[in-house]
Amino acid sequence: MRTKITIFLLLFGILVMPVRSAFALPHTNVTDDQVTFDFPNTATFSATLSADASITSVTLEYGNVQQTCGDVIAKSYPQITPGKTVQAEWIWDMRQSGSLPPGTSIWWRWVYTDETGATFASKTQTAIWIDAVHDWQTITSGDLRLHWYGNDKAFAQTMLDAGVEGLRRNKEQAGLGTDAPVDLYVYPNYEDMKDAILYEPSWTGGMAFPEYNILIMGLSGSDSTWDSNTVIHELTHILIGHFTFSCIGSVPTWLNEGLAMFSEGKLDADMQAQLEQAIKSDNLISVRSLNGGFSELSDKANLSYGQSQSIVSFLIETYGQEKITQLLSDLRDAKPVDDALLEVYGFDTDGLEDAWRQSVGAAPRAVSAQPTSMPTPTFVPTYVPVSGAPLAVTPTPYAVPTSSFTNATPATSSKPFIALTVALVCICLVILIIFGVVILGLVVRSQNRKAGKHE
Repeated sequence: MRTKITIFLLLFGILVMPVRSAFALPHTNVTDDQVTFDFPNTATFSATLSADASITSVTLEYGNVQQTCGDVIAKSYPQITPGKTVQAEWIWDMRQSGSLPPGTSIWWRWVYTDETGATFASKTQTAIWIDAVHDWQTITSGDLRLHWYGNDKAFAQTMLDAGVEGLRRNKEQAGLGTDAPVDLYVYPNYEDMKDAILYEPSWTGGMAFPEYNILIMGLSGSDSTWDSNTVIHELTHILIGHFTFSCIGSVPTWLNEGLAMFSEGKLDADMQAQLEQAIKSDNLISVRSLNGGFSELSDKANLSYGQSQSIVSFLIETYGQEKITQLLSDLRDAKPVDDALLEVYGFDTDGLEDAWRQSVGAAPRAVSAQPTSMPTPTFVPTYVPVSGAPLAVTPTPYAVPTSSFTNATPATSSKPFIALTVALVCICLVILIIFGVVILGLVVRSQNRKAGKHE
């Protein structure tokens, strides 16, 4: 994801084709089988289903083509009036399930049962989730397909050329390439882009959806260099997402964003000046802090992106492209980031920061007098699509916040209280035992006396 302060979105791996049932069902008479879009809110599926016997139940199986860790079939059960011919309709509300990016391929089929118990299925249909109101045009180059409206073909060619250049840079700098066609949807302004997808942050200028091989962006309207760099930046996230796909691995944000920034080229003057000032004043952000989500504060976000670009630049220019590719491979294989860095470079995250600080002339990293435990990551809840993978936003680990009070009083230990309680319980038990023995003695003595009198 990218704006004038550059913000990222990364998502996941295995290409899922339209899912079919494990057994083949006979096809029967289905007419008017269609989907109608109220973009970007709903997709309405409808059909007329016919059978020789009365149809008693109907199921809609549907989903979308994307990368995910496993096949999932979404099912809905529209209400029908039983009969030999029925009208079936169901609405997929994106406002509840989560938004799909423009250009997503949707599939569906109807499965229905008649009163004899026979089950039938319609042929699988597909449609592209897109706003047909706009006069979309398309040009291609190799694995890139650029879709646009509201501008001339010369503009579109400029954006496509930026994508081609982005592929070249990523191949040379990080060994990243395409394994499937990538679709670029370019909107003439930010407002149109924001209208095309639900629940996006207000500062969104571009978004990458690696699991769909789709990126979308809005044009700045005034800075063609910025627009071209946005194409390269978001395309890099697509390539990283594919290369590192894993259901258990993850890529630290500084590496993901750093590679996207590095693929654009040198930092712009403002970001470079901010980075240099942070180096001079020793106000840099620790690399471990950059493993997770970046700050939403403008200044800190800018510094996070600039610092990440500098760190990745240091790794590539010092150790070469092959090692950065190996690092991504190890992370894909679910190795913790410290283990992956040690294996590839011989230092962990702290060692990386030490080496990078030295290379840019920054002060040595401040070492805490006491080791700081790593916070347990929490996850931002996201909407989950029918195919089982997060839709628009990858859950990003964030540190669990601690108390902001510095004069908090430590909790008093409960051990003395517990010990006192146990002692009192023991004393009570001893007293009860003694009391019981005395009572028992008195009873026995009384019985002995009675026995003596009877004798």
